[in-house]
Amino acid sequence: MIEEKISLRRVIGEYGGKLPGPNLVLLGGVHGNEPAAILALNHVLETLRRQQPPAFRGKLIALRGNLPAISAATRYIDEDLNRIWIPELMKPLEASPEYGTDRTVEQGERRELFRILSPLLEDYHNPLYLVDLHTTSAESPPFVIIADTIRNRRFARDFPVPIILGLEEQLEGTILHYLGDLGFRAVAFEAGQHHDPASVNNHIAAIWIALAGAGCLQPAELPGYEQQLHILRRAAEGLPPVFETRFRYAIAEGEHFRMKPGYRNFQPISRGEVLASNHQGEIRNTSPGNIFMPLYQTKGDDGYFRIRKVAYFWLIVSEWLRRFHLERMLPFLPGIRLNPEIPNELIVNRRVARWLVLEIFHLLGYRKKRIENGKLIVTKRRYDLHGPEADAGRD
Repeated sequence: MIEEKISLRRVIGEYGGKLPGPNLVLLGGVHGNEPAAILALNHVLETLRRQQPPAFRGKLIALRGNLPAISAATRYIDEDLNRIWIPELMKPLEASPEYGTDRTVEQGERRELFRILSPLLEDYHNPLYLVDLHTTSAESPPFVIIADTIRNRRFARDFPVPIILGLEEQLEGTILHYLGDLGFRAVAFEAGQHHDPASVNNHIAAIWIALAGAGCLQPAELPGYEQQLHILRRAAEGLPPVFETRFRYAIAEGEHFRMKPGYRNFQPISRGEVLASNHQGEIRNTSPGNIFMPLYQTKGDDGYFRIRKVAYFWLIVSEWLRRFHLERMLPFLPGIRLNPEIPNELIVNRRVARWLVLEIFHLLGYRKKRIENGKLIVTKRRYDLHGPEADAGRD
């Protein structure tokens, strides 16, 4: 069992060098029952302060997420802090970070985090990185989750663990996707099960790797960099490098959902397999794949996900298609038009453009946003190949 007497300060610590460089935000405890990240962040900060690496570039900022939930050792108090960063709901907060009405504990926590993060968004001279550190209720090897942009892929490839794509089509309001849309290169790193001591070591390894990937330190300047890579490689041994999310079981309000015991993240599942039960009876899997993040805790409305592996070849194809900006051809095809009110959004008449399946939009950097009046609405993230520093005329 992992235990920590936590001093409830928002900022765990900062570390900066004399050389200019990236701003790397490391966020732990967005869910209050996930203590491993905070232990790992304290360990890395103590090591940096002790060793004082002279070539450190930029700044590391380590933050706690949900202070009341951390104090109570529960996932959240009123609502999930990692589901309320919805762009439309963020507009009042963006306009007035200091003042406003917060109706839940988590809305107040969101405001405090935004106050710290918003000044970084104004600094386009230096790249912005976010690593959102988590653990799972089920037994699990480590993995990373990203919104599928080329910038995020490059950062995620530094971690020798599986990359999960497409979760943003199933979940709304995560801090990862909100900050990614504002210009952060952002990954969520899942280290393992909540109270497995190995999760702390996996988080420590991931933090050192993130420091190298962001450019704060070169691999040769890091303590035991190859050992950190080895820790994660061994923990994720035998798993394919990339998966995509295909299905989410959403738990309805009042549903007595109970996951069948014993499932491990990435475990293969077959069509018709009984995965869970509720007040109506058995819940069976509808398609073969791999189970992902089965729910073994009392709070949360994601029962489980189903994922499937993706051939790495398609990521290479996708990057080349985006480099040549072939997505610019889409509005000229039958059944597809630009949304005149929202940049980077396409409206697809699926009766006309039957041949244009969602996977093709994925290759070109679009994601499914919703179905509206029988039409498919897809959107492309603003920062795919380049970040806000390119918009400002800086590389």
